[in-house]
Amino acid sequence: MNTYIFLLPLYNDWESFVILSKDINIQMKNMNKTAKILIINDFSTQKPPSFKPLSNIKHIDILNLKKNLGSQKAISIGLKYLKEKNEKMIITILDSDGEDDVSKVSSMISEAEKKTQKVIVSSRTKRQEIFVFQMLYFVHKLLTFIFTFKWISFGNFSSFHSIQLDKILSNNSSWLAFSSSVAKNCVIEKIQAERKKRLIGVSKLSFLRLVFHSLRVNAVFFFRSFIFSSLYVFTLFALYLGGFQWSLYFILFIIFYNILLLLIISINNSKHFSNSLDFLKKN
Repeated sequence: MNTYIFLLPLYNDWESFVILSKDINIQMKNMNKTAKILIINDFSTQKPPSFKPLSNIKHIDILNLKKNLGSQKAISIGLKYLKEKNEKMIITILDSDGEDDVSKVSSMISEAEKKTQKVIVSSRTKRQEIFVFQMLYFVHKLLTFIFTFKWISFGNFSSFHSIQLDKILSNNSSWLAFSSSVAKNCVIEKIQAERKKRLIGVSKLSFLRLVFHSLRVNAVFFFRSFIFSSLYVFTLFALYLGGFQWSLYFILFIIFYNILLLLIISINNSKHFSNSLDFLKKN
């Protein structure tokens, strides 16, 4: 018998979560199932509210982090915590701001139950951000494809059986980026879903945060990126020797890009992943 778990990283999005929890409850009620919600509180500066009982949510647990680590590390810690439970679970990861399309939860959970060897991910279709941000996000996906030959069009929103935890958490990839870890280690199946507007407030994902996120996603595939980069550099250098001076700028960009990936890897010390549960406050 599977336990149904919703895992949500959260930083100060308590008001959005209260609304989101009601939507999750409706989905579980429609499925005639009950679930638990596990919040990874990423060192929020705001205190959580008192939660009203919901018919199909057994309880809401909060794991508090000792410092702000970002959503990707919060998810990684949450997954490691669930792995130690050693239970049969269907785990669904959602962002706490309401941008994930909760109406897709039932179909994603159903697919995850039937296809335990796959991770069911939400492939984003229409997005609600401003045009500039959408263009930047497309550039991020394009760069990822150029350097890794992986088209990663999904984020955190996913459902999977707990037997996938070993794969997702292998090689410490989840410490950098959950989506890359899934793309690298798992067999995925995509369900299309629209990216919704935040329930309350404005997005915390600035241009700089998007750049760092893009670098973390690609850093998971550093060896692969290095191989393709080397091929590009050799080709561009041959063009440079042939008189195509512009190719030098691309060579410098590729070298600089790989240096940035190495810096990201060194900053996000994967050794911390081994003891990542130490970041949890003791209740």
